[in-house]
Amino acid sequence: MNGIAVPTTVGLIMDGNGRWALQQNKSRLEGHTKGIVNMMAISAYAFDCGVKNMVCYGLSTENLKRPAEEVRHIYKLVIDAFEIFVSTFSEKKSCVKFIGDLGALPEEVRASMRRSEEALRPYEGTGKTLYVGIAYGSRHEIVEAVNAAVERGEKVTEESFLGSLSMPCEPELIIRTGGEMRLSNFLLYQSSYSELYFTPTLFPDFSNEDLDRAFAWYATRKRRFGLA
Repeated sequence: MNGIAVPTTVGLIMDGNGRWALQQNKSRLEGHTKGIVNMMAISAYAFDCGVKNMVCYGLSTENLKRPAEEVRHIYKLVIDAFEIFVSTFSEKKSCVKFIGDLGALPEEVRASMRRSEEALRPYEGTGKTLYVGIAYGSRHEIVEAVNAAVERGEKVTEESFLGSLSMPCEPELIIRTGGEMRLSNFLLYQSSYSELYFTPTLFPDFSNEDLDRAFAWYATRKRRFGLA
């Protein structure tokens, strides 16, 4: 990155797979296939640039209501990508954590996720983590954390509550591809002071150079945290 300071934690809303497929006269399913391949490539490059936590929004709780064939295809991608996924992130010495309402997923999908997490567990001490949101929704995440605290009889602080979330890091930068300008139920608590970068580029076309541009933009921001 030519000396540019990169964020420690980056959130990535990977939007536009379906629209990319339609533009290419392909099926939406092919768009999702291209998307998961690009997710691995972009995340690996981000680790090379010095990012420590990469948080990718793969499938929202709302996405589960899409046509059954499309949802099944995404599930199959998670399972079929196991070997290349583990190989890619072993090379980067990064671990993986899947976040979301995982109980809503089929057991074979959860089993594949557990295998990936276990295979990459040796790299937990390296300080590099890929978080993948599957059946993830920030409102659900917050409600679950609140209910857990109530059940424990605990009074939480801002700091302890953050630590109780499935994604306990605050991203300095959130990138959304595809042209929409909203968070869509992604990291609502964690993003209080995140810089928000929106690009019209559809996610399958989002490249390392596009990520460089996002980091260069981030480097121009003055992060005051309400103090000036």
